[in-house]
Amino acid sequence: MKQKILISIIATFILTALHEAWPQEETAKTVPRIGFISSAGTPGRRNPLFDAFLQGLSARGYVEGKNILIESRYAEGRLDRMPPLVYELVQQKVDVILAVNNVVIQAAKKATKAIPIVIVSSVDPVEAGYVESFARPGGNITGFTNISRDLSAKRVEVLKEMLPKMSKVAVLWDADGPGPAVAFKEYEAAARAFKIEPLSLAIRGPNPDLAGAFQTVKAARVDALIVVGNPLMSRRANQVFEFAIKNHLPSMTEGRRYVDAGGLISYGANQADLMRRAGEYVVEILKGAKPADLPIKLPDKFEIFINLKTASQVGVIMPQHVLVKADKVIK
Repeated sequence: MKQKILISIIATFILTALHEAWPQEETAKTVPRIGFISSAGTPGRRNPLFDAFLQGLSARGYVEGKNILIESRYAEGRLDRMPPLVYELVQQKVDVILAVNNVVIQAAKKATKAIPIVIVSSVDPVEAGYVESFARPGGNITGFTNISRDLSAKRVEVLKEMLPKMSKVAVLWDADGPGPAVAFKEYEAAARAFKIEPLSLAIRGPNPDLAGAFQTVKAARVDALIVVGNPLMSRRANQVFEFAIKNHLPSMTEGRRYVDAGGLISYGANQADLMRRAGEYVVEILKGAKPADLPIKLPDKFEIFINLKTASQVGVIMPQHVLVKADKVIK
């Protein structure tokens, strides 16, 4: 009898322990996970654009750490680190991958045909081969394009308005990045259309020869500098614009972060808005929508940022019609 009672007690203890553990295991399995590669970030540092993505999730009822988990990986500006991090997320079988860098997009497309991928691309996703069409992407990829490359001509035009006598412009770009490679061709064509001579300043990471590029700029006596944005350039932004300011060189950039770092002016899509909308797309997919059926969307908002302190330092008087269009002026 004592033996039966002991067995009964042990069985009850085991069943109780299993019952308590089971809901936790089930909960862990049912909480969706989003894989994200922070191309220029480092652990512990929040990115305002990623915060916009989280806002898009929360607007649809998903809160990080509560009913959704973010599996973040940090490439720290190294393009070569991105593909291995993508493969790591694929092996962990995350529910969705958020890809906002062309190297990450290419790696994710190669790594999986099953996991949905939401992109924010700087290049035409159809021409790049990411999707079949804007209306019907097909496959497991959908998202947004900031059409940054399509704005290249507009940036050159704004530079020409600020510097009517401009005859030569240098384009600083990362030769290892697929997006910047497309960008340089667009800037080159736009410059020639305005009868401006383009000068290629191709650099390579992770330790670019900026000193050599700067020496080329000084020797060529260019009138302005265009900086093509990507993770490598983000990490070196302060160094780039310190040189530009020191040499009284006006600079055109592709996003607010570069103006904050000392660039003269930026023109581009509202990246925060695109990231917020990307969050909403992720929620649609988690609720059952197929990426193949969600159209690739274009930006709704564009923005201009101007650094008047930099303008004063490089000797540029900003035209009034450009100033009135600015979304933010740094004084």
